[in-house]
Amino acid sequence: MKLNCFGKTPERDLCELRDEEMEAIKEVWVRAKEREIGKHILQELIERKPQFKDYFGIQADEKDVFSCREFQLQAHRIQNFLDTAVSSLGFCPMKNVLQMAYRIGQIHFYRGVNFGADNWLTFKKVTVEIVTQENSKTENGEDESIKDTATTISLFPANQSCLVVIGWEKFMGSVIKEMKKGFLDEARRNCHDEETRF
Repeated sequence: MKLNCFGKTPERDLCELRDEEMEAIKEVWVRAKEREIGKHILQELIERKPQFKDYFGIQADEKDVFSCREFQLQAHRIQNFLDTAVSSLGFCPMKNVLQMAYRIGQIHFYRGVNFGADNWLTFKKVTVEIVTQENSKTENGEDESIKDTATTISLFPANQSCLVVIGWEKFMGSVIKEMKKGFLDEARRNCHDEETRF
């Protein structure tokens, strides 16, 4: 007899998304992608940790960073990846989404996008924060992102806010884990290839 101390059913992993979490992720994504979310994510990453500019090959002066071609291209890549991954939820097995993340990790190896665990966590945190934020309209009609987490959460129905954040945390946690794994596996494979050449 198996003892179940934590209320976890043996057949469901803690990181596995429940149907209602998938729906919450997709619902929030529909609104988020209309805001050119890739640009907001990348801008926040660079503002928090300026070395992200170098990791993504953005070579521009401080004042031109957010308008340069490299920034726009990388922001577009981030948004397209997230759009493809989120759009696949419920239609493809999660395994397929994670294989895509794994492949992106391999691509990061070949492009030299090599950063430590703290930066992976920053990417996850920023993505979850930015995607789950709602836009509000100012009196003159301009969009203004809400930075206050308490206000952001109150925009969702009480039970929905927790579901949205938990869903995105689990989703991004799984995606980041596979990206890291893809990067490390490719690095190991290349290291082994180098050793066998001599």
